[in-house]
Amino acid sequence: MYSQSYLPKTASARVAWILHYLENLTKFGALLGIGPEEIAFTKGDLGNLVWAVDTWYPIVRQDTLDNTAFKDLIATGTGTDPVPVPTPRPFPAPPAPLVPGVLNRLYNQVQRMKLHPAYTDGIGRELGIVATAAAVDDSPPEFTAVLERDAKGVRVYIHCTKRRHNGIVVESRINGGAWELYGHFTRGSVYDDRPLAVPQTPESRDYRLCWWDKDEPHGDWSAIVTVLVGD
Repeated sequence: MYSQSYLPKTASARVAWILHYLENLTKFGALLGIGPEEIAFTKGDLGNLVWAVDTWYPIVRQDTLDNTAFKDLIATGTGTDPVPVPTPRPFPAPPAPLVPGVLNRLYNQVQRMKLHPAYTDGIGRELGIVATAAAVDDSPPEFTAVLERDAKGVRVYIHCTKRRHNGIVVESRINGGAWELYGHFTRGSVYDDRPLAVPQTPESRDYRLCWWDKDEPHGDWSAIVTVLVGD
């Protein structure tokens, strides 16, 4: 099952989220159809995951680093004193044998609560199961504009990463003249295949971009990129 957007990505943040969720599951679980037996099981289930992530994995990872250092020291190290073999660190309070699929069971439980008639967004925020929209980067667009040649002639290829914006606005000017709208686009790749303003006469084309959101220009203009078009 795919990861859910309300669940943090890093291990430390995920552990903090689980502890917060369990605290509020006790508070809201019965209201949303989660009985006491399931709440108790979920506490043990997620507690096992926290143990695996926050206790077991750091210990075995450090053991692995120590073992690798010992192997390298014995193979190519210096000195005459004997070096003791590393011993594994003990695991504090290991749980009973773990059952795979802890997060899958969590996602299923969250989905059932969200479908319950008593569920509200306020309760969801208390539980931490309402996804927060990723922040949109409103700094000016960064883009490239390069000349391409093929059998049909030349054209300028403009590429910009949209950063979750709806699209881009492209303006251009020729030989330092007035800025003109080239168009607004919902894709990040645009071709300028206009013919030369004066046939067979090279020209300088400047480009600048801003964001296009909710059917209107948005934000500041980008830095200007210049392309020489023509032979």
